[in-house]
Parts: sequence; C-alpha cells; structure tokens
Amino acid sequence: MKVNLEGRDSALKIDTAYLTTDDNLLDINYEANHIGENTMSDISVSGALCDRAEKRFRGTIDFRYGSSGAKGNELENVLMLDPDVVNKTIPVILCAEEDVEGNHGATIGKLDKESMDYMQSRGLSEEVIRQMMKTAYITSAINRLPDDELKEKLLKEEDLV
Repeated sequence: MKVNLEGRDSALKIDTAYLTTDDNLLDINYEANHIGENTMSDISVSGALCDRAEKRFRGTIDFRYGSSGAKGNELENVLMLDPDVVNKTIPVILCAEEDVEGNHGATIGKLDKESMDYMQSRGLSEEVIRQMMKTAYITSAINRLPDDELKEKLLKEEDLV
C-alpha cells in the first residue's frame, strides 16, 4: 500500500496485526511518502508466526523535498513460535529534507526457555502455552478495532469469549 501525504498536516495511521500459520506466506509492503509540510505517519505491525510460515514486511518512510516538519514512525513486533518459521523485516527511511524526524524499530523474538520452563512448572503443556500466545495476539488485534459489534462477533467466531 502506497500513501502520498501531500497536504499540510496530512496524517497516516496503520495498525496491522497478523497470525501466520502452516506453510503460508504473508507479504506486507507499506510506503508512506511525506510530500507536504508537517505530515505524520505512524506504522505499527505486530504478529506471530507458527509452523513453517513465512512473513515479509517492507516498510518505507520517504521524506521528500518540501516535507519540512514531517514525522514518521515505524514499529514491528514479531513472535516466532516455531523453529521453522521465516521472518524478514526490512524497514527503510529515505530523506531528502532537513527538518524531519524518522524512527523505526523492530522487536523479534521467541519464547525464551526460562519463560517456557516457568509456565510448564505451573502445569501448562508446550501446546497450551503456544495456543495461549496465539490467542493473545488475535485478541489484542481484535480489541483494537473501533467497532464494538464487530469485535464481539470476531471474538465469538474465534471462540475467545
């Protein structure tokens, strides 16, 4: 998805969540082109990868000439739940203007052995722990939706309530 922030004070907010499983490939490409002055982009992507899934995320914030005062943020959080998953995170910030602020970061990790051991010492199996983590990611994404009726419907469909 490519968005041109052309007008003064134009803004873009993207909040994406995913759960990719089996042998599926998820390919995400967001491009925020800051053209006007004082524009703002906020790109947030979070999700979990299971089984043999693969995910690619390319996020580009491009501060073009004339975009003084612009700010752009890009953040990704990835939980890798199996050893055979493939994650590719490719953040890019381009800058042709002086007075801009661009930030990007990524947190990519696995459930550490200490956490797994702790939860297993409380009687949870590895399968139950993995399911809890998947459910947490799905529920978190659903709860960010602005439509309460849609939230309730999705939570019931996923058997989360």
